[in-house]
Amino acid sequence: MSQAPSKEAMEFVGKVIGDATGMMAIRLCAIGDRLELFKDLADNGPATSQALADRTGLNERYLREWIYGISLAGYLDFDKKTREVSMPEAHIPVLVEVGGPLYQGGLFKMFTGFMQPYEDLIEAFQKGGGIDYGTYPADFWRGLEHNSCVRYKNLLVSQWLPEMPDVQTKLENGGSFADFGCGAGRSTIELAKAFPKASFHGYDLFPENIENARLTAEEEGVSDRVEFEIHDISKGVPGKFDVVATFDLIHDMADPKGGLKALRQACKDDGIYVLMDVDCTDDPADNEGPLAVFKLGASLHFCMTSSLGQGGMGLGTVGLPESKVKEFSSEAGFSSVRRLPIEHPLNALYEIRP
Repeated sequence: MSQAPSKEAMEFVGKVIGDATGMMAIRLCAIGDRLELFKDLADNGPATSQALADRTGLNERYLREWIYGISLAGYLDFDKKTREVSMPEAHIPVLVEVGGPLYQGGLFKMFTGFMQPYEDLIEAFQKGGGIDYGTYPADFWRGLEHNSCVRYKNLLVSQWLPEMPDVQTKLENGGSFADFGCGAGRSTIELAKAFPKASFHGYDLFPENIENARLTAEEEGVSDRVEFEIHDISKGVPGKFDVVATFDLIHDMADPKGGLKALRQACKDDGIYVLMDVDCTDDPADNEGPLAVFKLGASLHFCMTSSLGQGGMGLGTVGLPESKVKEFSSEAGFSSVRRLPIEHPLNALYEIRP
C-alpha cells in the first residue's frame, strides 16, 4: 500500500498548478493583446461574446472560450446574468495604455515570442550552440520595443537623467549623443525631444529596427536632429561623441569586452558613457524578487542562447553584475564607474568615464 502524500508534497503540487495557471493566463493575455480585444473593451464598453464578435469581426466561439478563461483568471469582469464581459477601470493602464508607466503588453508579446523556438532550445541543450536572432518571431521584437518604450518615456528623462547632471549639461549645451544597439530608437528619440540643441545618433545591426526608428523620429518631430544608421559595433565605431550609451545591450553581445573597448573609442576623452543593463548579483543563485525567475528564463530563451548562437561569451541576463561592469570597463580603458542610485525592478544604471 502506498503512503499518503506528505503535506509538503501536496503544497508543492499546489504551487505547480498555480504556476501553470499563471502561465496560461499570460498566454490568454497575449491573445487579447494581439487581437486588440482589451482595447476594444476599454474603448467600446461591455460586450457579450456575440457583440464582441460583431465589433471585431472575430469568431464568436473562440471569443466565448477566451472570455471565460480570461475572466476566471481575474483580468476581466464577467456578468453571468447579462453574459457580458467588461474591462475594469483599474486594468486599463496595465492592459491598454501603450507606453504608459504600467503597461504590460510588451511582456505578453515577449513571452509568446521567445517561447516559440522551443525545439531549437532543446537542441542547444543537447548539442551546445544557441539560437539565431532571425529565429525569433516579430511578436518578440515588438514586445521588446514596447517594454523599452515604457522605461524611456516614463523614467529616462524625468527620473534617471537628473542623477547624471554632467550628461544633462553636455546635452543642454548642444553636445553629441550616440546610442549603440538602439533598437527601435525610443531612448534616443525621448532624449532628442528633451534636448533640442544636441545632435543624436542611433546605431543598430537590424535594418527593420532602423526603419522603425526613422519612422518614429518623424512622427515625434525630431528627425531633423536624429540620425539612425545600420552599424555593427564589432566592426569599429563611426566617430567620437560627447555621450555614448547602451541600453540592455552588453549582456547580450557575443563579445561584451570587445564592445566596451569599441565604446571607449567612441567616447571623447572628456565624454561620458551611460550603461544600462540588468540588475543582478555576483552569484546568480542570489538573485531574488518577483522578476528573478523571469530573468533566468529570459536568459535561457534569448539572452544567453542568442550570444552563444554567435559563438559568443553567453553572459546571459544575469551575467553583468556591478563587479563585472567595473572589471570590463577597466580593461576597456575607462577610469571610473559610478552606479546611479535608481530603484528599478529590472535595470541598473551606470555613469562611466574615460
